[in-house]
This record gives sequence, structure tokens and C-alpha cells, in this order.
Amino acid sequence: MRGSRRGQTTVEFGLSVALFVLLLLGLVEAGRYVFVLGSLTNAAREGARYAVVQTGAPVSEIVNRVRQATAGVDRNQVQVTAPAPPRLSGTYVTVTVSYPYRSILGWVFNRTITVTSEMRVP
Repeated sequence: MRGSRRGQTTVEFGLSVALFVLLLLGLVEAGRYVFVLGSLTNAAREGARYAVVQTGAPVSEIVNRVRQATAGVDRNQVQVTAPAPPRLSGTYVTVTVSYPYRSILGWVFNRTITVTSEMRVP
């Protein structure tokens, strides 16, 4: 009787640990996703601000500014769309940043993150 009880406890412990590890990995993945999303949002905002302040700056400078503002991502995979100069007073500047997010869990949560920032030229 005692041996079967020990086996039951081992099986319950194994199932509980597997569920706990799965939950922990999900939390880590969600945190990483939110971090990358925040980094890209900040970079898009920085690019839009740079385009508004430097109205004659070429698109390549805006792209470089956005890539420098990213953190925790492969900067070579960051795609940036920005308007060409001249950017006239009263117009809106929209900077779009895309990044192919790859999950640490493999194929489960792979997607392209796209964020946009819009600012008005003073």
C-alpha cells in the first residue's frame, strides 16, 4: 500500500512541475514580447521626433536614429518607413517600425511586430 502511494506522489509532482515550468516559460515569453514592443515603440517615437526637428534630414538618418534607439533586438532586422524631405510646417510625419519577433519557445509565438508614431511638424 505504501509503495503505490509513493508512485502516485511522484506522478503528481511530475505533472505539477511540468505545468509550473510551462507557466514560467509563458511568463518569460510575455515579458520579452512586451519589452521588445516597448523598445520598438520608443524607437519609432524617437524617429518621428528626429524627422520633425530635422525637417531636411534624409530618410537614411531617420532610419539610423531609429535603429540606434532600439534595445534588445537585432538592429539589422529592424525595418523603418519614414517620409522623405522636405517635411513642411503643419504636416504630419509618420514613422513605422517593423521587426520579425522570434519566440524563445520556437514556433509558438513568432510574428512581425509593427508600431507607428505620428508627430506634427511645428
